[in-house]
Amino acid sequence: MENGSVNFPWRGYVNTITYDVDLSSKVDEQLVDRIVNALIEQRFFSGPVDEYYQAMVSALDSDATIALDDQDEEATRDLLTRLVHGLDHRKPWPVHPFYCEDRSEWTDFEDTPLIGRTLTSAMSIVSKLNRSFSSVKASSVQLEIMILRLRSGETVVLRSTPDDFAKAGVDILSRSDPAATLAALRELTGIEAELI
Repeated sequence: MENGSVNFPWRGYVNTITYDVDLSSKVDEQLVDRIVNALIEQRFFSGPVDEYYQAMVSALDSDATIALDDQDEEATRDLLTRLVHGLDHRKPWPVHPFYCEDRSEWTDFEDTPLIGRTLTSAMSIVSKLNRSFSSVKASSVQLEIMILRLRSGETVVLRSTPDDFAKAGVDILSRSDPAATLAALRELTGIEAELI
């Protein structure tokens, strides 16, 4: 299998972890600990830690080349093995209040009803949640979206436009009960909103 193949579902997760790491040789234990902490605390990795964990296990179980072009394969496999062991020692992992879904999920939510609007801007939400909006196109209109899966079970889409990014009033879309969803959003993210 050629290096850089995207035929494996683990590839994107693993590349995200190893992308900015000097893997020309084995890394020290301090770096391993920092990455384990970042995975658990969602500082740089916005998905659930168990998805990154499963991706690393799958990569290590595969016969594919894991290392990127400028990385050493043995050092990359060593890092992933040590990360898996580090995460094993930190179980059970916390369940975070919310997780961001990939923007590729947008097509599943395009027709989702509008249930509310935030009292703050998209720019403020980025700062509050330490997550970015993604650009998508819908009916030839450019949108900025963030899809959040809340710990309480609801999924919400925060929707703005590039022109309104600094203005209060980000649209909130959800198929769940509007009042309960906005209450959960407020409790789990601190985002204040009003029903539509």
